[in-house]
Amino acid sequence: MKTEAADAEVHLVFAAPPDSHPLLHYAEHLAWLNSVGADARDADRHSNAWTSDRAVGYWLSGAPEDLPDLLETLSGVFEPIDLPREFVEQERDVILREYERRIAGNPDALAAEEMDAVLYEGNAIALSVIGMPEEIVELDQDEARALHAETHRPESATLVIIGDVTGREIRRALREAGWQEPEGRRVEFAPPSFDLAAPTDTTLRRPWPKATPRLLWRRVVALTEPVQFDLLEARTALLRDILDTNLPGGVAGPLRFDAAVARSFGIRIWPVDEDNVEVSFTASPDWGVSLTALQAVFEETLAKTAESGIPEATHARVLERFDGFWPDWDDEDETARWMADYLLDRVSALREPLPEHELRRLDQGLTHETINALLRQIADEGRTVAAFIGPEDTFE
Repeated sequence: MKTEAADAEVHLVFAAPPDSHPLLHYAEHLAWLNSVGADARDADRHSNAWTSDRAVGYWLSGAPEDLPDLLETLSGVFEPIDLPREFVEQERDVILREYERRIAGNPDALAAEEMDAVLYEGNAIALSVIGMPEEIVELDQDEARALHAETHRPESATLVIIGDVTGREIRRALREAGWQEPEGRRVEFAPPSFDLAAPTDTTLRRPWPKATPRLLWRRVVALTEPVQFDLLEARTALLRDILDTNLPGGVAGPLRFDAAVARSFGIRIWPVDEDNVEVSFTASPDWGVSLTALQAVFEETLAKTAESGIPEATHARVLERFDGFWPDWDDEDETARWMADYLLDRVSALREPLPEHELRRLDQGLTHETINALLRQIADEGRTVAAFIGPEDTFE
């Protein structure tokens, strides 16, 4: 993807096999360490590799003239893992410290792991990417090497290059770097399938005496019919913007301004895939309001709003300022930068990006009728999990 950026970025993405977590995260650590060298600085060893619930990726950036060197370093992730045993064993400790830093002392992160397991039950994305401490200490280096060999192959890789470089320059850089050609048929990537389990309501009570009381609420619902992913993403973003307002049809009035129920709140809505949508609501209660009462008022407000519908005037007003969701299509530089980010996002999620001319037409699908239909569906039954965090006497 050509842009006017000063640096060139090189990204390499592989699909995560089903049920490969948390072993894949361990393999990612070892593959990158194997590529950059065991004596690399700590900042270099781990900052340019990532593992998600869908994929694993590696990236480097530098001057466009250094593209052959960047590609040569990045291609090291294809090589069999050949590290001293002490380094391989130490990486488990590195992952344990990562768990302690990101999750162990964070009640929200701990709750999120539990909520994922309930909401995504029976699906690959229900598994924790990093794993629990008892899983991390049992990670086997030989199994990690085998998983790396199975997944990190040229025919399984998607290479994305972003920057002020031409196709000819990229082809020359690939030759100079000795980039490996696929040995077999190209492996087509696709996001893992998702089947929503039966509707259920779950409440997790997690006392943290010194934590500020807060409600974490999430729901996944199945749509009545599939919607193209990019269009669905735009619809969920617009609906989120509407619900976040104090306009008629928004939830800010009933929760904060008309009645002092929530001191602060945030809401997110996004597609899990073309058939399922997730809603997240986080809030801190106002003085004297329990988390149970806060949850009840939010759910009641959502149901009433869905029943009455978003007023046409509210839809029109929020839609008018929604153009920031996409770039200014008349600005070539802005469009190029946005398309580069969009392309990388889609590849990292194992999704096929839409061409620009199709993206330009998506706003035609953000009608008042379709947004209200989406609202009615997210207010309907699904898999719902609420987590109460804070002093226990704030729960009821």
